[in-house]
Amino acid sequence: MKQTEYKIKLPDELVKDLELDETNKLFLKKESNHIVIEKKQTISEFQQVSLRWFLLPVILSSLLFFGLFSYQNKYQIPMTGDLSIASAVTALGLLSGSISFVIFFIKEKRNDKNNNLSDIHWRNVPTIIFSYIVTLMLGILSFFWLLGVIFEGASFDLYTATAIFFIFTAVINYFMIYAALSFTSPMIVRLLIFVIIGGVFFAMLTNSESRWWQYNFSFLGTNEAINSWQFNLTLMLSALLMVALIDYLFVNLEKNNYSGFRLLLLRILLTLVAISLGGVGFFPNNGKGQLHILHTKAANLLVLLIVILILGIKWLLPKVTKEFLIISYGIAATLIIANFLFQRVGYLSLTVFELIAFGLAFSWIMLLLQHIQKLTNFSNTEYEIEIKKSS
Repeated sequence: MKQTEYKIKLPDELVKDLELDETNKLFLKKESNHIVIEKKQTISEFQQVSLRWFLLPVILSSLLFFGLFSYQNKYQIPMTGDLSIASAVTALGLLSGSISFVIFFIKEKRNDKNNNLSDIHWRNVPTIIFSYIVTLMLGILSFFWLLGVIFEGASFDLYTATAIFFIFTAVINYFMIYAALSFTSPMIVRLLIFVIIGGVFFAMLTNSESRWWQYNFSFLGTNEAINSWQFNLTLMLSALLMVALIDYLFVNLEKNNYSGFRLLLLRILLTLVAISLGGVGFFPNNGKGQLHILHTKAANLLVLLIVILILGIKWLLPKVTKEFLIISYGIAATLIIANFLFQRVGYLSLTVFELIAFGLAFSWIMLLLQHIQKLTNFSNTEYEIEIKKSS
């Protein structure tokens, strides 16, 4: 296939702003109908930093694992259980992985040459760090729950168990360091999606034997559920992430000259949605006392706010596309129909109605936040570049 070479001439102001020189490599990619030119670190650069440091906490954790079981004269270690490979990875692997992430994330945040985290305010850093730690914890718990089902009753000698522990801890630390080095502002949206879907799915999984669906969706956060704190923590953490994401998005909207009363009202409504979501998890639906009342009020407020947002989004948000409005009104119509089938007809059970409402509402909020994120990606700073055919 014949290729024609072209030269791109960049303005001096842009070259100075991005600190470019002849040693830098620029990457060009196509996003929809736009061309994006960016400077990136290569994969080898990421690996060089990661491989240099991730082995230290892994080796220390593995020596501690071997020493603790040797001290207790335990030379046959089960895969799962109270004193097992799983419990050790959950404790030591989570601790070492979390420390690795915190160190490298803060280091990258303080790096003036790293533009990936420049839009993240320091007030949002604790929420992001805590979110990654909780995500790691849920991932470890889910993984070993699955291994316990597949390899029920499996156990290993101390040396083999130490080797297995070493591998799991190495994967955890490498992943957390790489996540810290490659984190960018738009990844908050993906992190929010992963946290809420992963947390809710894990709660459903661990309560499958309790037949939670015969009660209601809120059963997952009650005292009768297994590890109900995980479900409630997921909702509260998702609320904190939403607040951080809203802060990031609207600060960048102001930088791109999007402001005014309508956007301020939209920000307030979205923040109230996040607070209501957190309230659903903070006040579990236990019994019929005060907690039940507060839980119900938080859930009802959440539904009301989403309905208000859907109905008023055309007025509140600039540059709303026709497709987004059609999807929004379609979701609103589906929610109304589902409520009618549940309240009036009795065709839908409470659990099914809650799942439909939760799924649709959460999907719409994610679509809205992604739409706002697209507005923040278009900077008002424009540069004229020249493209010439190579001679």
